[in-house]
Amino acid sequence: MCLRPAAFPVTEDATRLRNNTHERGYFALAAAMVAVVGLAAWWRWRYLVHVQPYPDEFVTLLAVRAILERGLPILPSGLFYEHGLFFSYLGAAASALAGFSREAVRAASLLASLGSILLAWHWGRRHFSTLTGLLTAAVLAFAPDAVLWGGRARMYSLLLVWVLLASDAALRGAVQDSRRWRLLAAAALLSAALTHFVALALLVPLVSGMGMLLGRHARHKGLRTFLVELPVWAGVAIVAVLVKRLGQPNSIAPLEGTPSSIFSGLLQVLSIYAAWPEDVAAGWPAAAAFFGAPEHLWLSILAVGSIGTALRHRRGSTTDTRDRAVLFLAWLVGVSVLEMGLGVAPQRRDERYYFMLLPMLALLAAEGLVRLAGFLARVLQREGQLRRVGMPMALAACAVIAGGYGPAAAALVARRGSDYDAAFAYVRANWQAGDAVLTGTPAAAAFYLGRNDYYAMQGTGYAYRLMERAGQIVDRWVGSPWLGSDAQLHAVLSGPRRVWLVLERWGLTLEYFTPLTMQRLLAMTDFVREENGIIILRSRPGARLIPEHPTRPLAVQFSDRITLQGYDVALLVGNPVRSLELVLYWQAQRPLEYDYTVFVHLRDDLGRTVAQADHVPLAPVYPPTLWPPGRTIRERSVLQLPRGTPLDSFTLWVGLYRLDTLERLPVVGDTSGENAVPLRLEGIW
Repeated sequence: MCLRPAAFPVTEDATRLRNNTHERGYFALAAAMVAVVGLAAWWRWRYLVHVQPYPDEFVTLLAVRAILERGLPILPSGLFYEHGLFFSYLGAAASALAGFSREAVRAASLLASLGSILLAWHWGRRHFSTLTGLLTAAVLAFAPDAVLWGGRARMYSLLLVWVLLASDAALRGAVQDSRRWRLLAAAALLSAALTHFVALALLVPLVSGMGMLLGRHARHKGLRTFLVELPVWAGVAIVAVLVKRLGQPNSIAPLEGTPSSIFSGLLQVLSIYAAWPEDVAAGWPAAAAFFGAPEHLWLSILAVGSIGTALRHRRGSTTDTRDRAVLFLAWLVGVSVLEMGLGVAPQRRDERYYFMLLPMLALLAAEGLVRLAGFLARVLQREGQLRRVGMPMALAACAVIAGGYGPAAAALVARRGSDYDAAFAYVRANWQAGDAVLTGTPAAAAFYLGRNDYYAMQGTGYAYRLMERAGQIVDRWVGSPWLGSDAQLHAVLSGPRRVWLVLERWGLTLEYFTPLTMQRLLAMTDFVREENGIIILRSRPGARLIPEHPTRPLAVQFSDRITLQGYDVALLVGNPVRSLELVLYWQAQRPLEYDYTVFVHLRDDLGRTVAQADHVPLAPVYPPTLWPPGRTIRERSVLQLPRGTPLDSFTLWVGLYRLDTLERLPVVGDTSGENAVPLRLEGIW
């Protein structure tokens, strides 16, 4: 005999519990869904209007603008931008109605996110119960990552819509042995793959899951029918891979139209995105980060409970339609995680790609919570009360979910992010004829200024951003020349053309450049301002490329904190002034708790200070409190020399002190009597 899951025994009362929303609680359900969707829209709208764009959003904005102008997402570099293809067209549709803007494209993501909430409710209500659907909707409404992607101009919220449609249609197609539903599932999966390529990870679990259900319920007839449809699913994969190949991943050559080129193109994409697992353990940190995150851990625990009860019923031959739906979702999630952990190339493993599994995780967790409530009611012999208060308890659970996620969502919205708006507005307001701009985010410069003249980046993790065009290496979005060496940077920044540098703080100080290049870049530019994480620098004509190693080595220890490894000094002759350029080479011996000030005093033969350049080294971009112990730090200062002073009479003294107390950092073995280090200047004039 086929029994209901433990939470819902097969009785007349159980049937009434499942349908009590229709009989007595329709108004409560409608009010709850309005509240859930309304609050979800409010959180996403706050993100949409208050939080600055994430760098990737600018690429989507360029693709949307290209669709509006030319009908295809062809970026200024000439690249066909297939990533998020369907979302780019959705954003273009929203822009056609409301006018092209960042807010209009983000609104398309907001609408897709709200659609995923409604679809999740429908999925849970159809295959489980109204309560499960409501709880699932609450999770997707308030989960911080769902709020984030629901407010950004990116494709992830739309991806959830297709994933929910594909899984629902696949389950119906298998349970009802309906070819129409299975073909609809294939169409939804193709749409998902053309929204984000990661959706292809669902192909194997969807096909195999439907095959197992058909084999169990429809027997041979259903399986034979399904085998005829397999070429359709193979076509889904081929179309998705070919479209991905059109986007020239890893900057491979454009696809030609010959059959051999198309076949080799398929293999190229597979070689880029797929890999045999050489290190089995290396594939799981991204999955662990997603399922073990504080906002997802409780979902994972409840999902495991739901799967456990369904497996127990299956072993006891009591599996019903709800158990079948649980096991189908578990199969989709489990196989997808195995594929993404073991079969994806290491550089393509990313926690955010698991976001497409959030609706299925939420469905499993919501069903697990409903089953847990039923189990506790039976243990406490309160099943009758549970039937009467089922909907109020579900509403209370939704309130708890909203309240639990609320602080994280509020913190997410409160973080305004790097202020690209203000940074590029300043550059635009101060732009002069002949100026140029250099960034690490070319799409942002193209969005605000309509141009990006130079692209500078050395981090190996960003090599995918480059492509070859007419024998020159350029960025793949705007087509601006890549400055990949210190010599190239120096040639541009020391030239007569004024160059604005607009760089994210994290990119400039941590990811885009080696420490040497970052310090050289700071030495060749003047700090202009910082706009909430976006640093604006301006080139200095005639700037020197500072040496990697000190031409005059030293080994002076300041307390147990900092070592002066040496210095380099040069005379800069200009009209009408002469200047002395000093480069000091520091090394922190431990994390520094203060941003020490360097004093640089130029004294004559009578001991009088004739010029000085006290400064916090590399501030405000990279002050001493940011210096990693053991790393050589090169920093530059300039002293203007007084006229008529004989140069051979000068002595340079340097040291460190705290600005708040004026207390100097002791020099180990000091012989000056003032905790200062004399630097020889002979040979520079």
